[in-house]
Amino acid sequence: MTYLFGPVPSRRLGRSLGVDLIPRKSCPYDCVYCEVGPTTQQTLERRDYHLADILQELTSYLRNPAAELDYITLAGSGEPTLNLGLGRIIPAVKELTDTPVAVLTNGALLYLPEVRRELAAADVILPSLDAARKETWRAINRPLPEMSLEQIIEGLAVLRREYPGQIWLEIMLLKGVNDNEEDLSALKRVVPRLAPDKVQLNTAVRPGVEEFVEALDAEEMQAVADFFGPIAEVIAANHRPASGETAVSDARFIEMLARRPMTAADVAEVLGLPLTLVQQRLKRLCKSGLIDYSVYQEQGFYRGQSN
Repeated sequence: MTYLFGPVPSRRLGRSLGVDLIPRKSCPYDCVYCEVGPTTQQTLERRDYHLADILQELTSYLRNPAAELDYITLAGSGEPTLNLGLGRIIPAVKELTDTPVAVLTNGALLYLPEVRRELAAADVILPSLDAARKETWRAINRPLPEMSLEQIIEGLAVLRREYPGQIWLEIMLLKGVNDNEEDLSALKRVVPRLAPDKVQLNTAVRPGVEEFVEALDAEEMQAVADFFGPIAEVIAANHRPASGETAVSDARFIEMLARRPMTAADVAEVLGLPLTLVQQRLKRLCKSGLIDYSVYQEQGFYRGQSN
């Protein structure tokens, strides 16, 4: 599959079929923690990206889905709202399936009324906001120089006023960067203005772009959740049962790992294969030079060569 990935077990959305709307890696940000890799096309320009091909692949898949889905998630290798076809893709998915549509976005383009209109048909919007202080926002997300944090925050606030569906706000916490009292207090002051249905706290559990990126431990994450109050939750690892898929090609392994780094356990869960079998396959693919292996925070991660 070119534009679809998964279904994958998502910590936020259960069993999710991902739809990659943007070429790798086009985004207004160049976040230090991004597991997809450095931004190669940093832009705010919206363009048409393969709308007909995306819809054709979705239509073909949904005629005979490989597994029961909890969500179809518009996301992928860049910022999905950069795709000018977004307003046509969401209604088209709704015509094909009753499965709810979620959109993962960094929120950078929510200040545009047309983007908010296009998102209105989604069932869940999952924007992110990693900092409410300009210095920290620029240090973590590394936006284009012309971008404004206040514009980002106002876009999120207007979205809430206009959009009746669920908004789950993600905050990525990085040790020693935005987990201090000043930054957390600034975020806590902003949250009521944005009025999300949930505040979901995440941390850098996979290798990012910069080596200094470090995750908070479970106790530290829970302390931040307590600080934000009942609206906040720590995003936990997904432990859904395996799908039962048994015949998986090497190409499927390589395609998955080209999108984001994964542990052997991650791969086993996504593909529904025994862990020992997956470990053997990954070892062979590494030996063949088709994928890479590295250790991050005492966990082994596999990734495709394109990362």
